[in-house]
Amino acid sequence: MNTNANIIATTNTDIERAAFMVAKSNGTINPILLGAKVAMLAELKKRFEKGEVVEFDYYKKSTKEIRHAVGCLPKNSTLIASNIKSTGVPNAVYGNFTYWDLQKNAFRCCSFETILRVC
Repeated sequence: MNTNANIIATTNTDIERAAFMVAKSNGTINPILLGAKVAMLAELKKRFEKGEVVEFDYYKKSTKEIRHAVGCLPKNSTLIASNIKSTGVPNAVYGNFTYWDLQKNAFRCCSFETILRVC
């Protein structure tokens, strides 16, 4: 029996992300919700890093709608580098991540804080 199956390992990045979400909500985020959100984001990151195709839902702030996405992280880092536009500053600096959208056949960017569900 694997006793480590339900243990959530957090990193400094996860803790920084949680602190960012607390600051963004002016300290009003429920601690249970915050813990669940950090766990969900850790799961999303782990699955992306394993090369899995991941389905997730997120809140699109500009249009105020919930979107469903199916995406992955390309294994070829030169593919990502050749598609960098604008400042070239990594999205992670702004609390975002970039993924390859399999429905749109294009790179998309999403904020960690807007993730609602990982399928």
